[in-house]
Amino acid sequence: MKKKTIIIVLITILLIPNLPVINKYVAHQLDEGHFRYANLDGSYTTTQHFSFKSPAFSMFGFNQFIKETSPAKENQKLYRLYKINPLCFWRWNNYLKKSIHYEYKDWETIEMNRQMKGIDTKSTWQKF
Repeated sequence: MKKKTIIIVLITILLIPNLPVINKYVAHQLDEGHFRYANLDGSYTTTQHFSFKSPAFSMFGFNQFIKETSPAKENQKLYRLYKINPLCFWRWNNYLKKSIHYEYKDWETIEMNRQMKGIDTKSTWQKF
C-alpha cells in the first residue's frame, strides 16, 4: 500500500506542473527569462515569455528578421541558449514541445561571434 501511495504522489508531482495552464503559471514564476534563443552571430536574440498575455513562442519574429535583413546562411538558424535539465520536471512540457527543435549553442560562442562581427546590440532584433 505504501509503494502504491508513493508512486501516485510522485506521478502527481510530475504531472500537475506540466498541465497546460498550470505549466505556464509555474514557468512564469520560476523560469521567466531562462529560455533564450539566438542565431549564430547574435544579430537576433529573443527570450520566451510565459506571462498570461504573452503569445506562444513561434518562429514568426525570426522569419521576419531573415526576410528583412537577409543574413548569411549560417546565421539563418536559431539556437537555444539553455541546457536541458531533466531534473527540472516542471520544464518537461516546454522541453518536449519547443526545445527539441533547436540545437544547443553556448552563449559564449555566440558572444564571441557577435564581438568579432561588431553586431549592434541596440538593434530592433536584440532582446537581451
